[in-house]
Amino acid sequence: TLITVVSASSQEISFSSKLTRQQAFFLFAQMMKEITARFKFESCSKDVLIDFCRVVYMNHDEQLRAIDEFAKNYRPNKALYCLTNQSFISRILNRVVRTHEIDILYKFGFFIKQATIQLNRLHEENKVLIETISMVYRGKTMPFLEFETLIKNSCGGFLSFPNFLIASMNKRFAIDFIDRRLAMHRDMIGILFEIDIAKTTFDEKSPFALLKDPDVDKDDVCFNMSTIFRIQSVEQITNGEMMMWSVKLKLINNDDQQLQYIIASTRHDEVHANPAFHLGKLLVDMGEYKRAEQFLLSLLQDTAILSQPRRLVRVHNGLAAIYTYNHDYVKALNHYHEVLRLSLTYLQSDHLDLIPIYKAIGDNHYNQKEYSNALENYEKAIKVLEQNPSPMNVNTSSDLHNSISMAKQLLKIHQ
Repeated sequence: TLITVVSASSQEISFSSKLTRQQAFFLFAQMMKEITARFKFESCSKDVLIDFCRVVYMNHDEQLRAIDEFAKNYRPNKALYCLTNQSFISRILNRVVRTHEIDILYKFGFFIKQATIQLNRLHEENKVLIETISMVYRGKTMPFLEFETLIKNSCGGFLSFPNFLIASMNKRFAIDFIDRRLAMHRDMIGILFEIDIAKTTFDEKSPFALLKDPDVDKDDVCFNMSTIFRIQSVEQITNGEMMMWSVKLKLINNDDQQLQYIIASTRHDEVHANPAFHLGKLLVDMGEYKRAEQFLLSLLQDTAILSQPRRLVRVHNGLAAIYTYNHDYVKALNHYHEVLRLSLTYLQSDHLDLIPIYKAIGDNHYNQKEYSNALENYEKAIKVLEQNPSPMNVNTSSDLHNSISMAKQLLKIHQ
């Protein structure tokens, strides 16, 4: 889907905990926006994107001509034009936003940043006019089950469109779009997003601007990538003989306290110092295990990371978790042993952070019915725990003693 929603009751979403898929989808979109806003792109970034697009469309002469035209004539002030016209740029960007191909999103980073800058400039130019607009509209179709899961019961929650969003000032245009889509896809339902933008404090990170088209009698408002709205109401409505759903959204201020609480983790310095690992972690929580594996393995090819044991630990931990989930315990063990080796280069041998590593190694041996090796690692974890007595460690101690007991029982049976 190209919509993410988090509940209004969500606590701060922490990277250190297991996230729901929707929380991970939501944070992923916000992190990509944060990264592109902070990124300093090289002068060759445009050429890298063009080369990539030529490979994608290598057998499409018409698209290759469009790419040549882009290479020759593109300027930063044309970014929004490329997005709002069905260009090869907008088509590929729509795909990679949906499929979470991080490496390709990075290639689009300079373009996304230039579109954001252009939105800010346009907003300033049309400031007086846009302040007179209170409501804009966007039509969409989706399967009912998806709508029910994501939106129907999420009043008060936060909704984000991970791509740039174009909304019309004319409600009729949005409804006509829904009509046309439903005529082609009768298994879908129609949704009319009614977006309230009145009295919103402008935010440079989430700009929106009026796009006037002199060639047609149509004015649109474009919102930045991953702009966040609050869901105010959801109700079924009729349009002639057609039933559809009206979803009223409110563009919220960037200083909304509840939102700040939920997305605070994306703005931590540690996240921005090591964004790639955290994006990989989000892919795991999103259930995108194959893509997460490919991405984390690609990080190990980066020679800069080889001298940074803490970052290497995170990458190996992520890979080990993926292989454990996929029951590939041999690969998981290889990565957990790397985690242990690297951790001991900067941690004391009795550090509490070693406990979950020994436990994970033990669990992977246990899952392979290697109970003697499992027991050895559980006991190492207990030894570290006993050197760090604390009431906070009671649950960990209980969990480890249960694991030791089970390993001993099974070891007796299999001896």
